[in-house]
Amino acid sequence: MAEQLRFMKKAYSRAQRKRYPAHEQFRICMALAFIGGFLEAYTYLLKGNIFANAQTGNFALMAIHFAYYKEPARALYYIIPMCAYVLGILLTVQMPKRFTGRISWYTLFIIIQFTVFAAVGFLPESVPHGFTTVLVSFLCAMQYNTFKTCRGVTMSTVFCTNNLRQFAIAAARSRREEKNALMSRGILYLANIIFFVAGAAVSSLIIRLLSERGVYGGYSIWLCCIILVPVGLHMHFYGPGHEED
Repeated sequence: MAEQLRFMKKAYSRAQRKRYPAHEQFRICMALAFIGGFLEAYTYLLKGNIFANAQTGNFALMAIHFAYYKEPARALYYIIPMCAYVLGILLTVQMPKRFTGRISWYTLFIIIQFTVFAAVGFLPESVPHGFTTVLVSFLCAMQYNTFKTCRGVTMSTVFCTNNLRQFAIAAARSRREEKNALMSRGILYLANIIFFVAGAAVSSLIIRLLSERGVYGGYSIWLCCIILVPVGLHMHFYGPGHEED
């Protein structure tokens, strides 16, 4: 165990000395992973048990409602966030190529996120769940396809399945060649998962506390806006051409 801890410490120290663009820095990716987990719990608890971050669960729920509950109308409802997700991916493929503004695409996306989340918090409970889940699914898809790496390691900030797989692979191969690199990757994947879970837990806790006090839990999404303020400022001042350790 002591040997493993020493390898982890050395791998982390080596990674610290490298230089990465702002959108790949640890603090940015972990903040977005926290938001990813927050949104997953937010839409599930408040917006009709919909998973807006990744669509695997929604595919399964659509099949269940169609075949088991025999509710085709309810089953078709899950197509809405799926379509929003596809649209978000398409836009992140096209928009960065055409965007030539004075700020980076990454900073612009953070601004878009902040604006939409702030607006969602003001939406009354009477607004159909589908409207909110479409917005969240759309933004999660854009986040997934915009922030794709952390310190040079490919990972997702909106779901954990592949991150868990990669963590297991790094742990299994840590006794072989390239041990330090694999340990460093494993640490990043594990940290991503921890921040994601923390975001979901905090979201659930805040929603419950607000509900117990008779306050609409939807206001909790404003915590994401608070987090995005320093993220956006960091992206702007340390964006492309302004790399730091």
